[in-house]
Amino acid sequence: MRYLMSLDRQYSNQDKTLKKVLLVYSSKPPIMQYLASAFSRKGISTEMVYADVNHWFDRHIIHTTNKILHNLRIIPKDKSVFSNHHLSHKNYRSFNLGRAYRQFNPDLVLIVRGIGFQNDVLNEIRRNIPIFGWWIEREERTEEALKEINLFDWYFFMNSSCVDIAMQKRFSNISLLHHSVDPDTFHPVSNINKEIDICFVGNWSPKRQQFIEALLNITDNIVIYGRKWVKKNFLNSRITRCVKGKYIDGSALVELYNRSRIVVNITNWGFGEGKKRSGMNMRILEVPATGAFLLTDGSRDIPTVVTPCKHIAVYESIEDCVKLAKYYLNNATEREAIAKEGCLYVRHNYTYDDVVNRIIDTYHNLTVEK
Repeated sequence: MRYLMSLDRQYSNQDKTLKKVLLVYSSKPPIMQYLASAFSRKGISTEMVYADVNHWFDRHIIHTTNKILHNLRIIPKDKSVFSNHHLSHKNYRSFNLGRAYRQFNPDLVLIVRGIGFQNDVLNEIRRNIPIFGWWIEREERTEEALKEINLFDWYFFMNSSCVDIAMQKRFSNISLLHHSVDPDTFHPVSNINKEIDICFVGNWSPKRQQFIEALLNITDNIVIYGRKWVKKNFLNSRITRCVKGKYIDGSALVELYNRSRIVVNITNWGFGEGKKRSGMNMRILEVPATGAFLLTDGSRDIPTVVTPCKHIAVYESIEDCVKLAKYYLNNATEREAIAKEGCLYVRHNYTYDDVVNRIIDTYHNLTVEK
């Protein structure tokens, strides 16, 4: 085995109580930390593998060489001359996964999907213990997920449309698992002024540009955090003066939400707008958990989690977004009532403790069957 040394079969006769979980995902957003805290409250220990960590040789040599060759059109952009090199990103992170598995000796590996791994590493681990996947990528990438489901003992999707498609393909080891929120991280902040009319956190896109430009017609008191906003609006001072940074998280993000009268969410993916789209990004629960007022576009999954007009506000179009933003800026009492109701409901019903309970139950059901 290239990336994973031979493993013993010690799990085959062991007690199936879940005691140790190896978590695998990127460093941002800190989903692994949220999961680790929830597992810890259950008395389950965790270790983490950061899938976005790469080797300096990959960053400076492989990446640079491939970029030059792609720009010169010597090789297609979906090809790499170093794809088989042991320090290329996929091979390197696969090696790190195998090494972490051997050292930690877990009962379960949970891979939050987005970044992939070499199949032989997954297959070798799976001969000894279960591997779960959790697909939290856009639903347009469903085919990519379908190709790898059989590499996992169980596969969670955050999008109901992905579950429907997978069931139509006759996959049975799947279920729906939405994002959740860590209430210790996302919480109300007392004694803070609502001094920002509208805030938006997210990278630039043409669609988002249109929304922000429309919202600027009702207020110029807007704060933006995200990549490419300055680059794409270099000569547009109306927008660049709103941009305060490329990235924000942690306590600074919580403070931003608490300082804002309205937090706008503009989803940049999906099979369409409104109920044509499924799934929800992390803001749908994180914003209400801070006690802030969320104005978001729709999804067919949102009403199954929170109630529009009671816990959050939902717009149907760019014109509707502007109309609702103007209305709620002028109606603070109603806005704050919705924000308060949403905060209480989300913090009581949607935490990573619930996510971990689902994972534990699925693990027990599978291991009992075995």
